[in-house]
Amino acid sequence: MSKLITGVLPALITPMDEHGNILVDSAKPLIDWYAKEKADGLYMLGWTGEGMYLSVQQRKTWAEAVLKANNNRMPIFVHVGYNENPDDSVELARHAQEHGAYAVASVGISPRSTLADNVAYFKRISEAAPKTPFYIYWTSNGEMLTGGERVDPEELLEAMKAVPTFKGIKFTDNNFYILERFKKYNPDINILTGADNLVICSDIMGADGNIGALQAITCYDFKVLLEKMKEGNYKEAREIQYRTNEIAEAYSVRNLGTIPGIKIVMERVYNIPAGYCSPTSPYLPKVTDEALIESYLKVYRDNIIKR
Repeated sequence: MSKLITGVLPALITPMDEHGNILVDSAKPLIDWYAKEKADGLYMLGWTGEGMYLSVQQRKTWAEAVLKANNNRMPIFVHVGYNENPDDSVELARHAQEHGAYAVASVGISPRSTLADNVAYFKRISEAAPKTPFYIYWTSNGEMLTGGERVDPEELLEAMKAVPTFKGIKFTDNNFYILERFKKYNPDINILTGADNLVICSDIMGADGNIGALQAITCYDFKVLLEKMKEGNYKEAREIQYRTNEIAEAYSVRNLGTIPGIKIVMERVYNIPAGYCSPTSPYLPKVTDEALIESYLKVYRDNIIKR
């Protein structure tokens, strides 16, 4: 069905105006920029893409714009979860396949759902997009998959045999022991980690690549980091991880936030209209503290790899 995806896959923002209308014209410059940054793919409408705060129609509009602008240049993963009504996830998966998504992904239904509930839900998504690989969006300790019970990797992999398009896991966790167990029980499973600040560690423990918010504005840096790891140059790889972590710390401060921080860099550094955060999100729609913005941008410019 698909090749093993490796490398760096930035999590894509969703540009909006102050009313939450999607800035569809930003799709092409974003795709062009990530192609220049040598991204190995993109992951859209997950946490960084504010998918949980958008309507089904907003998500369809942005997915169509991105997939059209991409024109099969790189694999695009479309997150279809976060819906109170699972029927919406099914519809979004069908739509993503129709418009050329490489893969679809979803979190579990809710923290209260059982493994059986989620396998049935994932199977419905798979049936709606039968030609498109499906990836679980795993959050810390798999808490969205088994109603709070401990997740056994071998048990999960066995259960997911019922989902014919299951290909891999977007592993947003820092328990890399579990990652290694997944690889032990299924060496062919595609694991892309979301622990942005620990990419160097996940690479050592067997991850195939990484997906993340931090990579949204440090894609090239992480490409170089992985090259250094492959060469066995761990000292330089570690230094790159440390520098990107300075950026993560800078956008995590009070009154800024990860997603606003990414959008500020896109607009102020790369001149790509990123707009506002969703009016229904917990973030400030637009950060206006210029002193805070300039302090943050200085950290970004001081730590990014210069080319």
